[in-house]
Amino acid sequence: MIVKFVILQLLAHLVSDFYLQTEKSCKHKADNAFKSRHLYIHSLITFACAWLLSMSLGYWWVALTIAVLHFVIDGLKSKFKDLKGVFFYDQLLHLLVIVAAVMLYNKVGMIALPTWLPETKVLLWVWAFVFCLRPANFFIQAIFKDAQISFPNNGEENPSLPNAGHVIGNVERMLTLVFVMLGQYEAIGFLLAAKLLLRFRETDTVKSEYVLVGTLLSFGFAILVGVAVKLLIESNVIV
Repeated sequence: MIVKFVILQLLAHLVSDFYLQTEKSCKHKADNAFKSRHLYIHSLITFACAWLLSMSLGYWWVALTIAVLHFVIDGLKSKFKDLKGVFFYDQLLHLLVIVAAVMLYNKVGMIALPTWLPETKVLLWVWAFVFCLRPANFFIQAIFKDAQISFPNNGEENPSLPNAGHVIGNVERMLTLVFVMLGQYEAIGFLLAAKLLLRFRETDTVKSEYVLVGTLLSFGFAILVGVAVKLLIESNVIV
């Protein structure tokens, strides 16, 4: 029961922190910290998502605590936005807060989930697919930023389709997760090789290397998440 509840709260975090925020609101928060109105709006959204996915009216005070701490963490993140690895520290703190909040709620014996919810392993795969879409893009961008990897813009017009890279990345991670779930690891190798072969036909070495790093990170995230979920399920840790 508690494992299922943690997964639901982690889903709530992914939805509120990555799907219900725009780049404009993130930039406004980063520039204005605690003075940003978007920080207050985001905290309210965090509260709503945590409470809604708790499936419990009595969880409101825990959801409020999560939202307040989320507000503080995001505000401090904006103050230290130039610190290397700040994105990962931010996400780690959010994770610790969520787990601690659920443990507290469980200690007072108030966790009660409806019987119509899917099995825990199904929810875990749902979390994996949700993570490997928009959230994974942010993790990859953070790695690029911390590693100081950027594509040089020499004033030349970019012939690539707008947002095509995001769509390709999302599709390849979804396919990778499906292949891991089915145990078809050879298909992952074929998919990776096919993409790299197409990309390295380009004569622009810098662009090829930039795409290679992004591709390996994209596949890497999906493989690690998929394998971790599969191992948890097969080891009977998740019941």
